[in-house]
Amino acid sequence: MYIPEDIDDILRNRENEVLEFKEAKGNFDSGDRSDCCAAIANTGGGRLLLGVTDAGDIVGTKVYMGTLNKIPHDVYQRISVTILAEDVLHPKGRVVVFDIPSRPVGRRVKSDGHYRYPIRKGESIVEMDDEDTKAILNEVQPDFSSGIIESLTIGDIDERAVDDFKKRMAEKTGNHALINSSTERILQDAELIRGGKLTLACLVLLGKKEKIAELLPQAEIIYEWRNSSEQIHHDSRVSWRAPYFIVYDDIWQTIHARNLRTPYQEGFIQQEVLAFDEKSCREAVNNAVAHRDYSISGRSVFIYASPESFAVVSPGGFPEHITPENILKAPPHWRNRLIAEALERTKLVEKSGQGIDIIFDATIRHGKGLPDFRGTDAYTVRINIPSKVKDAEFIRFLEKIVNEKQISFSFDEIYELELLREQKVVANPQHKEKFLKLGIVEKIGKTSGTKYMLSHRYYSYEEKPGAYTRIRGLTREHKKQLILAHIKRESHGQIRDFIDAFPELKRSDINNLLQELKHDNLIYLEGKTRTGVWKLVKREID
Repeated sequence: MYIPEDIDDILRNRENEVLEFKEAKGNFDSGDRSDCCAAIANTGGGRLLLGVTDAGDIVGTKVYMGTLNKIPHDVYQRISVTILAEDVLHPKGRVVVFDIPSRPVGRRVKSDGHYRYPIRKGESIVEMDDEDTKAILNEVQPDFSSGIIESLTIGDIDERAVDDFKKRMAEKTGNHALINSSTERILQDAELIRGGKLTLACLVLLGKKEKIAELLPQAEIIYEWRNSSEQIHHDSRVSWRAPYFIVYDDIWQTIHARNLRTPYQEGFIQQEVLAFDEKSCREAVNNAVAHRDYSISGRSVFIYASPESFAVVSPGGFPEHITPENILKAPPHWRNRLIAEALERTKLVEKSGQGIDIIFDATIRHGKGLPDFRGTDAYTVRINIPSKVKDAEFIRFLEKIVNEKQISFSFDEIYELELLREQKVVANPQHKEKFLKLGIVEKIGKTSGTKYMLSHRYYSYEEKPGAYTRIRGLTREHKKQLILAHIKRESHGQIRDFIDAFPELKRSDINNLLQELKHDNLIYLEGKTRTGVWKLVKREID
């Protein structure tokens, strides 16, 4: 709590990178406030004083009178920084003090004001440059899961969980002698003991449920089933607050108990697709355990399931350099590296530490479309995995190609084919040469306007030839016939007329069509290229 003398002490300093003064006598714009707070946080934390001139003279302020207690929440909602706000009744006038913490390690604070990523340079706020950005993003964030829990002892470890851990390590390594190792030895081998003391990772994965409830109650996984995804209230609920190596199979069995099957016919063989694919569901839950933010108390990992959807929600947003758009290509990132590495030792998670590609691959190959991250924000990651088959014919089509050509598709290839299926047309697929050779895609247009779509063979197989015609659009010859018809009807045509007629085409593509018609001696240009008019040659009129 500040007293007037504290303000006097602060004002003996000039404004600098971690101290800012604002007069703000009667108003302080929320955008300016976000910029100031974010800039100070990005610079390492400091203070913002309102009711003080740039020269350090107190003039008093009336801002936030009676509402100051709401400001920290508003700032947090805007820029995800928790500040402390206090007003001090100084003899020279009321002063409001914001105490602003430093940004998290390896992350920038984004403002919703006039700057995107502001930072203090001397007495000024400026936009963060590439050098500052690189330095911040290259910082190494401490591994929370490697933290020591002083009160945790070997006696607090669940032996059933350790036995399962040993068994799975032995299966992966082929070293079956591990099964007979002592608990202390196996924990040392897995680096779950540091300096003779047990870690948070050890508690989460192997600790007795009583110790988890006592020391880390947020290490909980809750499953909710709804008969309809639109419902607010769940129809069934199960929770686990126990060592992960005890409950991971029980979690899957609980999910699988309500699994639904979608049958489809492939030749004489009856096939089926499960709504909840085991590998995908396990991977999503494993990722939540390995990557959630355990420093956030009062929030658990949630699994939401219904006949239409499946989602896993975990506390803590994406690291700054990872987004829903680049998650398949971004470098691996471990929020809890020790937990992730322990799971890797037993093959429960992929070596990459993410395994998101496994989830995407399964949903695509099962004709369900793409997972998404709707509901993800700065405080939460939510992965939504489709459970309903959208296009069973896509499955059959791919299987037919694989069987006919005796080939296989990589994940990158299968992902690109799904983008073609969903987006209908793609400008420049990376694997187009292979796809063209196999006859599963075809070109639309020429030169710079060339695009690609799934071939007529797919749409015929799907019994939707009309969709093929609609997506492919008019052929080149059809477009030229429309140009001729326009010139004949209007007696002439200008380039702007054809831009209006074919809004999907570039100007250069339209010019190519006109030049082809000119080369065939069907039309000619009267005047300059840009301002002239196109007319039919006389014999065409006759």
